[in-house]
Amino acid sequence: MNLANRLTIIRIIIAPLFIILLLADGAWTKYSTLLLFILASLTDLYDGRIARARGVVTSFGKFMDPLADKIIVLGALICFVALREVWALLVIIILAREFMITGLRFQAASQGIVIPAGRWGKHKTATQMIAVSVTLVVIATKSTFASFSINAPSFLLQILRYTPNTLVGLAVIMTIVSGVLYVEKHREVLKGR
Repeated sequence: MNLANRLTIIRIIIAPLFIILLLADGAWTKYSTLLLFILASLTDLYDGRIARARGVVTSFGKFMDPLADKIIVLGALICFVALREVWALLVIIILAREFMITGLRFQAASQGIVIPAGRWGKHKTATQMIAVSVTLVVIATKSTFASFSINAPSFLLQILRYTPNTLVGLAVIMTIVSGVLYVEKHREVLKGR
């Protein structure tokens, strides 16, 4: 197994630990999740570059890399709903798109076609990762305020309150656009051709 695929597997392994820590109490766990998410994002950034630079792009990597992204990003978004940081409807829209595209990929695979992540899909993932990263910062900040009984200014609390939904809302727009373009580009797979 090449280095790029190992990085993808590391991202999948990080996901359960990330979720456990995100749902645990304590400011240190929130900062730990932020560090884990940054680590996962770096593996995502470099696995594709390494594979292309070394000429070891594999079907495994084309399929598992986007799946690894989905596991950690969707896990984070679902936790944000549980933590009441993000509206459930936003996450449901993202989940629906991801299941639809994963279904399309499975359909393509059954026809012997491997569909790599496209440009718009990468933009969508980047937008989602930014939204998740900033929301993790918001959660860590609020947890710090609570742990140390800090009375933050009301304007700061308002920013912390609305930032996650705003950023996830922008990610939803990119998610919808990329999903429509993805289906349009690969509609022949749906027809079984």
